[in-house]
Amino acid sequence: MVTIKRLSACTLEEAVDAWNRGFAGYYTNVTTTLDKFVSRMGMEDLSPSLSFVAFVDGKPAGLVLNGLRTVNGSKVSWNGGTCVADEWRGKGVGAALMNATLEALRQEGVALATLEAFRQNERAVALYRKFGYETVDRLLFLERHDPFTLQPFGAIGQSRYTVQRVTPREAGMLPFYRSQVPWQTQWQSAREGEALVVRSQEGVTVGYALYKRVHDQAGRLQTIFLLQCEASPEAGHAEEIVRLMLNEVFAPHDRICRRSTFNLPASNRLLVQLLEEAGFRPSIEQVYMVKPIMDKTVPPVL
Repeated sequence: MVTIKRLSACTLEEAVDAWNRGFAGYYTNVTTTLDKFVSRMGMEDLSPSLSFVAFVDGKPAGLVLNGLRTVNGSKVSWNGGTCVADEWRGKGVGAALMNATLEALRQEGVALATLEAFRQNERAVALYRKFGYETVDRLLFLERHDPFTLQPFGAIGQSRYTVQRVTPREAGMLPFYRSQVPWQTQWQSAREGEALVVRSQEGVTVGYALYKRVHDQAGRLQTIFLLQCEASPEAGHAEEIVRLMLNEVFAPHDRICRRSTFNLPASNRLLVQLLEEAGFRPSIEQVYMVKPIMDKTVPPVL
């Protein structure tokens, strides 16, 4: 018999056990520890009262983590991971977790539910479709590991624009900031990351980028993750602005490290084109799925 409990009514050890058992043998290694689990709950705005643990015979058998944010005045949720232990897959545990989630989201007044799933994870995608989620975009991880020998995004030279470092929150407050994007690329998930803006000679902000740099214990740069890179729709010369930001984000160009996008919407054709021209190549790919919960919803704009 399957019993569903809110994570807030469970121990953290039970939640971590359910996570690690459910994601054993997954496409990438996402196993966690108690400390990492707690840190991620806070960083990603995941809610213990909106997340659920499945038990079979008193033992953790599955888990779904759900987060909640307000976007443009409406509540938007995110499925930050659904998993079922191998021995209980195909026996209704995943469906029970989804039923509990959707009922909780309705009670909370959520307008739009969102999630990402590996494109090749057909079983998970089929489950989400069964519960009314629709795919609205592909999400790309484009990577390059070797250093650049030339200007990777074109020689900028004397530019009509200036670049300024800001906090991710400041970028998120811009009038043209794109808030309806995959959860982990939003400024709230990049609070410990970095951001820059581009200003015109008149002092008008015409572009922004959000990104994260990961260093090893010795302080050496390992990875640069690009989360967002957007030019203002009202600004001319969008390509020049984006090229300028990419040059800044992925510097220093002679350094050997992993340079990667993170859940980049394939619909952002300009950005995809410029990265591919600079030698970035695809690695993994996800699908972005959404489901309206209430009548008043936020349309997914990517």
